[in-house]
Amino acid sequence: MLNELQRDLLTELVNVYVGQAASMLSEMVQQKIDLAIPKVELVSTTEVNPEDHRFNIFMSEGHLITSSLKFGHEFRGKAILMFPIDQAKILVNTCLGEITSDLDTDAKSLMDTDLDVLKEISNVILNAIIGEFGNFLGLRLEYALPDIELVSIAKGDKTTFLQNEVHVLILQTSFSLAETNIKGAIVIALSMDSISSLLKKIDELLEEIHG
Repeated sequence: MLNELQRDLLTELVNVYVGQAASMLSEMVQQKIDLAIPKVELVSTTEVNPEDHRFNIFMSEGHLITSSLKFGHEFRGKAILMFPIDQAKILVNTCLGEITSDLDTDAKSLMDTDLDVLKEISNVILNAIIGEFGNFLGLRLEYALPDIELVSIAKGDKTTFLQNEVHVLILQTSFSLAETNIKGAIVIALSMDSISSLLKKIDELLEEIHG
C-alpha cells in the first residue's frame, strides 16, 4: 500500500518518535538504550503470510508477550508491542541489571514484576509513537489503559490476534542495550479513515520536500 517515498518518510518519522521513547527509557533504567525501526510496512491483514520473513517475529509458533494500547477520537486504532518470550525475558533482566545467562524462558517463569517492567516499557514506547502520530496529523487522541498478556501462537493459528483488524502498520523493532540486541515488533491497527488521514499528510509533506 505504500510506495517507496511514502515508506521511506514514514520510517524516518517513526525512528524520530522511537528515538524520543528510547531517551525516556534510558533515563528510566539508567543505561543507554538504542531503539530503531529498520522497516515499516502498511498491509492488509489478508496479505499477512506466515511464511513471509517480514512477519516472522510474530508469526512463529510459541508464546508472545503483547502489550496493547487502544487510542481513538479523530485518529483511531490499537497499537501492540510484542516480543517472543525469550526476548521479553532478556529485555526485562537487562533493564534490571540482572545476569541473563542460563535464562529460563518458559512462559511460567514470568513473574508479576517482569510483566510490570514490560508494561512500563511498552507504555513509554507506544505512547511516544501514537502521541507523535497525533501531533503530526494535528489531531486529538484519547487513550485507554494498556493491557499486557501472554499469547500462545499455535501451528495453523498464526494470524488469530489480527483477525478483527483490516489494515495494520508493522514496525520491526531492534533494542540495543548493555551489548544485547533484542528483536520485537510493533503492530498498529488503524481504521480506514485514520490510514487515509496519515497517507494524505505524508503525501503533503512529500510534496513540500520535493516541490
